[in-house]
Amino acid sequence: MLKRNLNMKFRNYLPHDKQLQEGKLAPPVLPQFDDPVAVAPPVSEKNEDPFLNIAPKKPNWDLRRDVQKKLDKLERRTQKAIYKLMEEQEKEKQSTEENSGNIAEDGN
Repeated sequence: MLKRNLNMKFRNYLPHDKQLQEGKLAPPVLPQFDDPVAVAPPVSEKNEDPFLNIAPKKPNWDLRRDVQKKLDKLERRTQKAIYKLMEEQEKEKQSTEENSGNIAEDGN
């Protein structure tokens, strides 16, 4: 019989036989990988909370849109009421001036 000289190579297995331990290979050396993204993180000018951007800046915009007609009507009524109060105060002021003028004339 012919004996074959087989070279066995063991990468992940450590054999118990001393003759076979000579065939154990050293673990491969992997090249160093430089991640270009990890090297230079993006420069952020502001450190904002990301959850602030989720909520709208004006949370009541839909409410104001729905109520705007009623607010306009109320504003007109308010302006009319203020004008009416000013007229009443002006009439009272004129009547008090006339009364004080009449009293001054009666007193002479």
